[in-house]
Amino acid sequence: MNLKILILTSLRVLRKHKVRSILTMLGIVIGISSIIITFSIGRGAEEAISNAVMGIGEGTIYVMPAEFMKKGAFRSGVAQKVTISKKDAERIKVNCPEVSEITPMQMSIQQLDYKKKTAQETIVGCNANMLIINKNEIDLGSFFTDYHVKQKSNVIVLGSGLAAKLFNTEDPIGKTITINKQPVTVIGVLDKKPHYMGPRDQNDQGYLPFTTAKKLCRGTDESEEEIAMIGLRPYDGVDTEILLRKIKNILRFAYNTKPADEDPFTIIDQKAIEQVARDSAGIIKMFGLIAAAVSLLVGSIGVMNIMLVSVKERTREIGIRMAIGATQGSIRSQFLIESVTLCMFGGIIGVALGITGQILISHAAKFNVVIEFIPMLISLIVTVLIGIFFGYYPARQASNMNPVDALLERN
Repeated sequence: MNLKILILTSLRVLRKHKVRSILTMLGIVIGISSIIITFSIGRGAEEAISNAVMGIGEGTIYVMPAEFMKKGAFRSGVAQKVTISKKDAERIKVNCPEVSEITPMQMSIQQLDYKKKTAQETIVGCNANMLIINKNEIDLGSFFTDYHVKQKSNVIVLGSGLAAKLFNTEDPIGKTITINKQPVTVIGVLDKKPHYMGPRDQNDQGYLPFTTAKKLCRGTDESEEEIAMIGLRPYDGVDTEILLRKIKNILRFAYNTKPADEDPFTIIDQKAIEQVARDSAGIIKMFGLIAAAVSLLVGSIGVMNIMLVSVKERTREIGIRMAIGATQGSIRSQFLIESVTLCMFGGIIGVALGITGQILISHAAKFNVVIEFIPMLISLIVTVLIGIFFGYYPARQASNMNPVDALLERN
């Protein structure tokens, strides 16, 4: 029996048991589509992370209390009691001539109101040089100046996302919003920066003069010294690794930290942020692939089970074919092709479903989902291998039947 006839016969058998075939394919379909979507999300997340980290600005360094990171405040923007102070910023500035710009920072989630619109977002209190430190660009208006910081002026610069939430298409410059029922004038809007998939988007932040943030924002300590973190930028060409070690030694000495003690602070730069983000994306990808592998395994066992049932149901057919000259090889090939065909259809449907999922996620997510064809090709090859591996035992069972016993079998 040639290959064409074997394939047509397999299709006819699968079509005869449509419902059973569809149910058997479900595990394969879910597994393959999960692999496609997981690879796409992983790849898209990696690209988004790279863009977002580039948006942060190469060379930007943040110094914060160790507890700040442990409690998740850096990720959420929630202010809490801290142990780092403005004096630490001064120490770094005095002892590190490699540092070009430095600012103390306060961070807290505040409610911002404009007319009937409300937003709860992270408010950053900083000095005027934050624009340089964070490599931001102004889209509308201007950033606040040292004069605004000195005068504790009630002015604010909005991220592009926050401006859109409060004003839609209305020009926000010169408009008055309220923070904790205190009027604040919008003087600028930042240009949009890349965002990956973290819980907080820097485009949704607002920036107040450091002194104004201390005055207006509840949740920040009223002490003039305590701050949330320090932001700084070294001069171009400075070895960041050496600078990080230098800052670490300065602060350990300032806090009388013993050699065996952990650092009471955390220093992070662009590489550290990127690594944390990539690790998070990698964990998501790993769990997605594990779930897909489990689904494929369940589906594969289902295929083998159904093929064994099919062999049992067609025992007399196998006996008749052997009686009229069918070889063991042709019988084995018949059932192997049925198994592979079943898995291939599941794989094709899974790929189609995966592509559909990619498109839907791409529209819903804040980052582009990358559609790659290599994982699709690999997935289809995997389905063929599954069909061969899990179909071989039932096929061998069929080909090893005794023709006489098969003919006498009553289903």
